[in-house]
Amino acid sequence: MEFFKNFYSYLVEIVPFFVLAMFVSAFLKAMVKPSLFLKFLSKRRSAPIFTALLGAVAPMCSCSMLPFANFINSYSKGYGPVLAFLITAPTLSPVILLLTYGLFGLDVSIYRLVFSLAYALLVAFAVEYFFKKPPTLQMKIKDNSSKRSAFLEGLREQLPVVKYLLIGIAIASLIKTFTPTWLTASISKTPLAYPLISLVAVPIYVCSGEDVVLGRAMVDVGFTTGQAITFMLGSSGVCLPTIFALFSFLPRKVVFAYSAGWFMFSILTGLVYDTLFFK
Repeated sequence: MEFFKNFYSYLVEIVPFFVLAMFVSAFLKAMVKPSLFLKFLSKRRSAPIFTALLGAVAPMCSCSMLPFANFINSYSKGYGPVLAFLITAPTLSPVILLLTYGLFGLDVSIYRLVFSLAYALLVAFAVEYFFKKPPTLQMKIKDNSSKRSAFLEGLREQLPVVKYLLIGIAIASLIKTFTPTWLTASISKTPLAYPLISLVAVPIYVCSGEDVVLGRAMVDVGFTTGQAITFMLGSSGVCLPTIFALFSFLPRKVVFAYSAGWFMFSILTGLVYDTLFFK
């Protein structure tokens, strides 16, 4: 019964935002001419900067961003733009930064902003170099298609993502149900606290903004600020529902690199902060 409660809780928390994002993404596809997106996304050097900034100002979580990521991927010549968006969308937004400022102060807010943007661009350009996108994967859409047909086509494109999203929610529910609380409470005292926190944080789903509140609670019970940053980035940046859903429109190698990169990024960002600022 606990599993079904957790599964239902995840559904209630994730699905409304995901469905809303599906309709907004389809609406954008119907209203915005492909030539406009192609103008920005066809340039390999500047496209990741555009999508990283787009993600930074969009109030999304790691699951509601998926339809938009699929939308961006359909227009871009490489995987860099969609990866840059996937990194900044769930971790940076005006709301998240304001929450971080209110609960952690200006230094942590700037630290989170700078490191997340830098990491997004680093990953984007690295992916562009190591993973070439076949031309056949680039979606061609005519500007003269009707708005209604474009809207319906935009919705249909998101349907494969739903299946993978549900699989990820089920696995996340299993982890939440059967992971003992004493394990998560004791990891802060071990030398491997940062990778353990990231290992616990990455699979679960924490809605953007909620991660800041939970991070503040971690500090209040004895975790360092750097360990809280590791949790905030790991839990909000990527989760199992996101990882499984990405398989529906990105190559497995790119998804694995993206997931492993989040694991390492959350660890290093928290560790560097404590090394530089912890007293």
